[in-house]
Amino acid sequence: MRDLKKVSLNKWYSGIHWSERKRIKDNYYLTIKSQFKHVFKKSNKYEVDYQFYFKSNPLDASNACGGMVKLIEDIIFEDDKWDIIIKITVSSQKSKEEYLKIIVTEL
Repeated sequence: MRDLKKVSLNKWYSGIHWSERKRIKDNYYLTIKSQFKHVFKKSNKYEVDYQFYFKSNPLDASNACGGMVKLIEDIIFEDDKWDIIIKITVSSQKSKEEYLKIIVTEL
């Protein structure tokens, strides 16, 4: 996926106004749905690997997990309960291009 705004968990919880959080969430929805049509059903179990690539100032993996992963998860999964998404891994690294690679393994 491309064109996702970088969202740090630190920034998200540091007091961003609700209207800005809603704008970010709406932007994520439109961006992701324009590139990814599938929704993973809640009748299955999954392991998910999020690989973030940033041109500059890569986020800490835990910040990407808390901020960006949650926004994405709510869009591509029908439900994200503990017994549906069994495990997630997150990596964050510097790259010549900014994008996200998601590998979903159905168990």
